[in-house]
Formats: sequence, structure tokens, C-alpha cells
Amino acid sequence: MMKLKKIRKICNHCIDEFNILCAFLRIQKPLTLLLGPKKKHTNKFIEIDITYRCDLHCINCNRSIRQAPTDEQMSVAQIEKFIHESIENTTRWESIRVLGGEPTLHPDLMQIIDLLMEYKHSYAPDAKVQLVTNGFGPNNKAIISKLPKDLIIDNSAKVSNTPLFHPFNMAPKDNPLYFFADYRNGCWVTESCGMGLTRYGYYPCAIAGSIDRVMGFNRGIKTLKDAYSTMDEQFNTFCGCCGRFTFSEATQEEKMSLSWKEAYRRYNNKKPVLDLY
Repeated sequence: MMKLKKIRKICNHCIDEFNILCAFLRIQKPLTLLLGPKKKHTNKFIEIDITYRCDLHCINCNRSIRQAPTDEQMSVAQIEKFIHESIENTTRWESIRVLGGEPTLHPDLMQIIDLLMEYKHSYAPDAKVQLVTNGFGPNNKAIISKLPKDLIIDNSAKVSNTPLFHPFNMAPKDNPLYFFADYRNGCWVTESCGMGLTRYGYYPCAIAGSIDRVMGFNRGIKTLKDAYSTMDEQFNTFCGCCGRFTFSEATQEEKMSLSWKEAYRRYNNKKPVLDLY
């Protein structure tokens, strides 16, 4: 019996390795040219990073909150602009996720949620409006208890800053293995989580917005209409910097490639100035 279990384990490992190899070959330029990009970004879902404040500063944070802390946050006026644009473009989102950082640390959270729920009730009744929180800190539960009952709460209930995260700061463009990668393929985030919105505009995903604030590309798209038509141009810029594009395993060990070490050095010396949404 033990021998049979060992054989099954070896077989499963071989299958996993084969699947990873196939997925790796699929994102290379020749196959992408032949078959088209593997992942497609969606215009049905959006994630809004309303703040980059957080009370955990997790290792390998894909919003760079540990690596490049800041008090940057979106304004109520920017949320109002987003809602106005959505209605103007007859966009009825299927999912709106409010994130950070830790969104419960935003001083205007209640007003922001009220605006989004009003959009849902008056214009997009099928939309799922969700708040994503780490559930950490003495005031977290009190704030959540005051939110509308029909707001969906996604509470990860973290108790420390050492959860398992993929090594976000291992940029594939720094790895020779990805020299022929076609970054238009994106990853599961762009397909499953949807578009991102930060104080600097629209991105293929919210993680791309966090890359921009540190790297300083200043590539945030300033109108929803333009985001629909020009989003593909951003994939090469941001996916080449994002460890989520690779096939690395989640870890508690902080890992960082050369591009990110240099980016954080520049950021800590002088923060990039980006155009606001």
C-alpha cells in the first residue's frame, strides 16, 4: 500500500510538472502569435484600490505596502467620477470589489460604500458589491458592523503579516527564461478579477496600478471609454514586472529581482509623480 501511494505521488508530481511546462510554452511568442493571447481581460468585473494604507505590511505584498508604504488614497470625488462614467457608458458591472491596502482604514469608507450601493440599487441591481478586508486590528469589526447588510464582506481574517503569497517582486523581465514571453497573455488575475482602478486611473488589473505607483510609468488610463479600447497596450508594461505572470510557488520568504530592488531604491529616494484619475 505504501509503495502504491509513493507511485501515485510521483505520477501526480510528473503530471503537475508537465502541465507547468505546457503552460510555460503557451505564453511564448510563437504560440501566442499562432493561437492568440491565453487570457483575456474582462469588462464585467472591476477592483478598486481605495487606499494603500494597511495595518499588516505582509511579506511579498502585491500592492508594495510593506516595500513602499504610503498614505495615498482615492477621493470621494474620484469614486463619484467612476460611477458617473459607468452610467454614461451604460456599464452595469457584474462585480465591484473594494480593496486596498486595508479599505476599512479609509476615512471616507462609509460614503464610498454608500455611493457604490446607490449605483447598484438604482442602476445595476445584479451587481455584486464586495469589500475585501484582512479582518485585522481593533477597529475592524466595529467598522464592518456599520456597513450595509447587502454589502458582501470578503474577510481573510489574517492574524499576522506572514501569509503565503506568490513572490510578486520577481519580475519575469529579469529572468532569461522569459526572454521570449508574450506578456499580452496576462494571467488569471486579469481574467478572473477584472479591470483595476486606482487614484491614477484604470489598469488591466489592480496589481498593475500598484506597480505603476512604484515604477512610475504613469500609464493609468483616465477615462473608462479609453480603458475599453486601449487596455491591451498596458500588458507588456506591467506583466513583465509582475511575479504573478510566472509559475512560482507561494512562499513566506521575501524574494526580489533586480528591477524591483532598483525601483524601491528610487521610490524611497523620491516618489514618482503620476497624473491623477
